[in-house]
Amino acid sequence: MGYRLEGPVVPHREGMPQSIISEPSVPGGVQIPPDGQPIILLLEQTVGGYTKIATVISTDISRVAQAKPGDKIRFEEVDLETAYGILRAQEQALQKIRETFAG
Repeated sequence: MGYRLEGPVVPHREGMPQSIISEPSVPGGVQIPPDGQPIILLLEQTVGGYTKIATVISTDISRVAQAKPGDKIRFEEVDLETAYGILRAQEQALQKIRETFAG
């Protein structure tokens, strides 16, 4: 359901709650539980109450799911336009593969 990361603790701001009111979660959501070790959600969940700090773009969720223990995961901030551009490029590449094998 999720990929738990290990590394430097992601601190919560002093005086801020370590959890939030439970709300729906989406695939790729990056949550920070009280121990400060991020969790990347791989599936949607009906509710979740950990602080959410980011969302992995949909084209990268399968890459996260294939990571092995000890692999390094780096984050890069992208805007919505860039994320859609990456998605379109992936869809075009997949279409070319389908056409190649369809004969």
